[in-house]
Amino acid sequence: MTDKVKIEKNTVQETLIIPLYGKAWAVKNYPDLFHDTDCRKIMDKLDYDFSVLEAQATGIKGKIGSLSAATRQYALVWEIRDYLKSHPKAVVVNMGCGLDTAGHQADNGTCRFVNIDFPNVCEIRESLVPKNEGEINIPSDLKDYSWMDKIDFKEEDGIVFIASGVFLYFKKDEVKSMLCTLAEKFPGGRIAFDGQNRKGMELDLKAVRASGIDVSTNFCLDDPENELRSWSDKFEKVQWKKMSTGYIKPDKRFGLLYRIMAPYADKTGMSQLDVIDFKD
Repeated sequence: MTDKVKIEKNTVQETLIIPLYGKAWAVKNYPDLFHDTDCRKIMDKLDYDFSVLEAQATGIKGKIGSLSAATRQYALVWEIRDYLKSHPKAVVVNMGCGLDTAGHQADNGTCRFVNIDFPNVCEIRESLVPKNEGEINIPSDLKDYSWMDKIDFKEEDGIVFIASGVFLYFKKDEVKSMLCTLAEKFPGGRIAFDGQNRKGMELDLKAVRASGIDVSTNFCLDDPENELRSWSDKFEKVQWKKMSTGYIKPDKRFGLLYRIMAPYADKTGMSQLDVIDFKD
């Protein structure tokens, strides 16, 4: 029997497990809405005690967290597919990929995939996530921009970036620098990422710290469209979209509390899907 990949408690690697489990839980409970069957396959290859997450999933907080992870991926997959309609041969770049397979969910048969994360994360990913033809993993700190030069970018084909649960771990000036650099180096591209206002950021950081991970960052967007537009004249179009309700409507089965909280989070900016199209 193949050895399983061990994930230690209270490590950065453990942060890969929480959204993975949440998406798998959503697929199991709402298979008509969520279709990422890769999650279960990946979990079966892990040496990790899921009992705490399983217990949490029975409560309201755990259920909302799982649905949030699943709807976030749903939104990002939608954005990839939308871009591929006009750029079918584009490169799909998953920034801070972890064990996420959003790109695979959007595969049109002609696009290519690049996944970027820390070397130890890419090592785990190599063991757990089969690569599609032409797909590459680039082990790198996202803050070291040398990874950008390793992407085989053709402007006529296009490129779409996604960042899922990533920028929470960055300072605002770091995100600004990265987005402006991407717009310069990859004209005609798109990036889609989840964001939050200050209150949402504080709640997310509280949850991360409760898991034993010490982080101190300040990336938040209280007025995302206007603030992001001011960062670069290379941004062709900036959109703040409703991540929790704008892509998939809250189902009655999600429960009353979620159906109240999700629209509120979207309206106030606690939950955001921010999309930037770069100028050609």
